[in-house]
Amino acid sequence: MTTPEKHATTTATGTGKTHLPILDGLRGVAALIVVAYHIFDSDPVNSVNHGYLAVDFFFMLSGFVMGYAYDDRWNRMSLGSFLKRRLVRLHPMVIVGSVIGALLFHFGASELFGNIAGTSMGMLLLSLLLGALLIPSPKSLEVRGWGESYPLNGPAWSLLFEYIANVAYALWLRKAGLRTLALIAAASAAILVPMTVLGETGTVSFGWLPTGEHFAKGLVRVIFPFSAGLLLFRLGRTITMRNALLVTSAALLIALPMPRVGPADMPWMNGLYESLVIVLLFPILVLIGAGSRPASRFAEKACDFLGRLSYPLYLVHYPIHYVFFAWLSDRHASAASSLPAAALVYAASLALAWIVMRFIDEPLRKRLATLTR
Repeated sequence: MTTPEKHATTTATGTGKTHLPILDGLRGVAALIVVAYHIFDSDPVNSVNHGYLAVDFFFMLSGFVMGYAYDDRWNRMSLGSFLKRRLVRLHPMVIVGSVIGALLFHFGASELFGNIAGTSMGMLLLSLLLGALLIPSPKSLEVRGWGESYPLNGPAWSLLFEYIANVAYALWLRKAGLRTLALIAAASAAILVPMTVLGETGTVSFGWLPTGEHFAKGLVRVIFPFSAGLLLFRLGRTITMRNALLVTSAALLIALPMPRVGPADMPWMNGLYESLVIVLLFPILVLIGAGSRPASRFAEKACDFLGRLSYPLYLVHYPIHYVFFAWLSDRHASAASSLPAAALVYAASLALAWIVMRFIDEPLRKRLATLTR
């Protein structure tokens, strides 16, 4: 058992801290799984069934990294400075994802997305503005017809909850002691698990619809992993393992694409599986990732690249998927029966994410970082 600082690399981050390379790599692996999950999202049976649990993993990573990056800096950093840093880190890609969604919007006109054909340029621009500001679209302004909070870029919903968690950290959680933090994690787990196990769907897939129920359950969904991640950091102990990147990546690649557990009339079985993944597996993976080093220089570079790519990939891939879903709908086909096209969509998502990372996100954040000094 070691402390996370002993296994950081020497590459500086925007916070002046060093990267935890395995955690960077795992964030990238989870983002790759999300892209695959979304490709099959409109199929009757999703081949990457539990891919949405990557969001819960992101929340736990965020809590851990938040403590690592900022816990010891509040004696020389104001609340305003912290919020500026988080805006610079998170918001450029929120805006870019919304813009890409708007640019590709009319290419998704189809039977599946019935609202597109009747959407005026003014409505589209209003939807773009709402998305760029992370304001959920009310039903009257849902321009696609799928009922999403962010119809130009569906995955943006999780960034709203990420911001809520960040503000909660800045205002309260940064001051919370270990006992308080443990109580928050335990209480939220005591709500999350029954909510998942006893729910009608037997899943934790909440937060992406603009309804009171989704918002409330989305809050529960972020509170446990974020507080648990922060608690894990503050406990100051990690797990060291050889070939940690291989082992932890394999665990994600098995747990997240796992087929739905149990028969349709027994949703509690699937809910129990998802609860165990979030409450038990994810903390173990975070502890291993924080306490271990890549086995080679190549693995270290791979972790760095995957970590840099993960956030742009998460926020630019879905507009391409909308077009793919429309194409499938018009042909009454499924992604599973159109694997060459699905592979092309996956490759296009990776390429677009790399272009945005290389030429927009990283250069823009570098310039904006001067505002936080």
